[in-house]
Amino acid sequence: MMVYYFLPDPGIFGGVKVACQFVSMLLSTGARAVVALPEGKAPRWFSATAPVVTHQMALENTTSSDWIMITWPPDYEWLKRLPGRLVCHCQGTDDRMHPIFADTSVPLLTCWKQAQEYVRLHFDRETVDVSIAISDDFFFDGSRKEDNRVAYMPRRGYSIARDCMRKVGSQDFIPVDGLHEQEAARCLKRSGIFLATAVGEQFGLPALEAMAAGCVVISVPVKGGMEYLHDGFNCFVVSAEEMPEKLDWLTRRENAATRSVMRLRAVSTAQRYRMVVQRRQLERLLRDELAWLKK
Repeated sequence: MMVYYFLPDPGIFGGVKVACQFVSMLLSTGARAVVALPEGKAPRWFSATAPVVTHQMALENTTSSDWIMITWPPDYEWLKRLPGRLVCHCQGTDDRMHPIFADTSVPLLTCWKQAQEYVRLHFDRETVDVSIAISDDFFFDGSRKEDNRVAYMPRRGYSIARDCMRKVGSQDFIPVDGLHEQEAARCLKRSGIFLATAVGEQFGLPALEAMAAGCVVISVPVKGGMEYLHDGFNCFVVSAEEMPEKLDWLTRRENAATRSVMRLRAVSTAQRYRMVVQRRQLERLLRDELAWLKK
C-alpha cells in the first residue's frame, strides 16, 4: 500500500511545504508515501526530503489498495475517478473545500483546531487532528537581533505594510520574498518585529515562524492562526487600518520591555509546533486511528 500525495505546483506556498513535511513524517514512521507533482520536480525553496514522482507515474501505478492524498480542492474531481482511495489533508476551510467535506467516503485529516471545528459545525463530521509544525531552522538560536528591523511579506497585504512604512519611517523594513527557507529564517531571526498582513489567512505559517524566530508579531485577524495568536500576550492582533498606529506605539523607546517580554512569550508558544511534537503525535495516531495509512 502506497500513499500518493498529489500537489499541483512546487511553488512558494505554505501548503506545499506542509505537504512535503507530512510525507517525510509518514516515511519516518515506516509508512510508504511519495509526493506527486506534475513534472516530478521537487520544490527547491526549502529542504525537502520526501521522494517526488510525476503525476503520470503516480496515475499509472495507483491501485485500489493505495491512498490518494489531496489538499488542493480542484484535485478532488479528477482524482476521485482513480482506483485508489481518497484522503484529504485539510489545510484550508474555504468554500472550495465543501464538496470534499461533504463526501463521507473521504477521511479528513485536519491540521488545526479551527478546521476541525468548522467541519464538525457545517458538515457534522469528525476529523483526525494530525497537527502542523514549522521547520527547526526558524527557532531563535541567539543570533544578533536588530530591534528596529521590521520584516514583512509583500506578496499579500503589501498596501498595509506600505502604510506602516509611511507612518513609522524610523524603522528598517525588510521584505521577505522569494527566499529559500533557510534565508527567510535568518532574516526573521535578525528582525525585531514581523508584520503579518495576509488578510483572511487560513492558518498563517509565516507569523508562527516569525514567533519562533523571536519576533514581535503584529497581525491582522486570521482564521486558524488565532489558535496561537493571543492578542496582548504573545502578539498584537489589529485591523489593517490600525496596524500603522500599533507599530508606531510598539517601536517607542519606552516600550522596549514590552517587546522583550512579547518575544519570549512568542518563542515559548512556538515550541508547541516543533517538528518532533507533530511526529510523536503522528506516530501515536498511526498505531491507532490512522493505522489504515500503513496497511
